[in-house]
Amino acid sequence: MGSRIRFTKAKQVFEAYPELADSVSEPSGDVAPGEYALELEQGEEPLKAIEYFAHVLPKRESVWWGMKCVAGLDGAQSEKDRKVLELSETWVREGDEDARAAVHAAAEAAKADSAAVWIGFAAGWSGGSLSPNAEHRVDMPDDLTAKAVNAAVMIALGSLAPAERQEAVKSCLSAGLSFAGGSPMPVVSYKSQAPVTS
Repeated sequence: MGSRIRFTKAKQVFEAYPELADSVSEPSGDVAPGEYALELEQGEEPLKAIEYFAHVLPKRESVWWGMKCVAGLDGAQSEKDRKVLELSETWVREGDEDARAAVHAAAEAAKADSAAVWIGFAAGWSGGSLSPNAEHRVDMPDDLTAKAVNAAVMIALGSLAPAERQEAVKSCLSAGLSFAGGSPMPVVSYKSQAPVTS
């Protein structure tokens, strides 16, 4: 399978999502999106690589990547968390409006600020309307899914010790780049080990 990245240059990510430049520095040259993610990860603020990469993939693929990062970093602690991740996976696989609405409702009902719930919001905000009033549709802003995926992964990373966090960022990004290149999604872990694909 070919690349899952919908951009050919890192600069195009910032053109598609102008607000990203408020928190992540733009590349100076014509570097590929994956290469720029690695540059950010090796820079002074490695977490910026996660924020940037959440915007690189199409919405369903971004949610899948974020979901696998959260699951690999033990970010599904409660039964509600696990249910939200299960519904998120259904949405990724089926991609229909019923699945999107179901995961959005479950995330809202969970009333928790957990990594798994933010994955649910990422899926839920991939479409539909911001307005609860069906007669006054307000399209979801295009960047809400990426922002929610980033929030989910940040919450999962924040629960780890600093030494584990560095390993986890590398694992998340490495898995994401492998998946973006067309491979199956590798297992994400915060313990040093050889990557395993699932």
